[in-house]
Amino acid sequence: MFAQLDRLAKADKDSLESEVKRAQVISQVSEQIVDAHKTQLEAVKLVAQYKGLNPNQETPQIAVGDMNVSV
Repeated sequence: MFAQLDRLAKADKDSLESEVKRAQVISQVSEQIVDAHKTQLEAVKLVAQYKGLNPNQETPQIAVGDMNVSV
């Protein structure tokens, strides 16, 4: 995202429109990624709330796709 901000800052008038479109797409994809992680975090919180912590006082982990998520 920082690279895209840099490209926007350096874009000339000819390439500005295409960079703005690219930035909008990157923003939409980033929003979807953040929303997916929020959902995963909520799931871990619910498991911890209703099942409690394990004997070692560690938060539960939920494997989602290629990620392990924990609180």
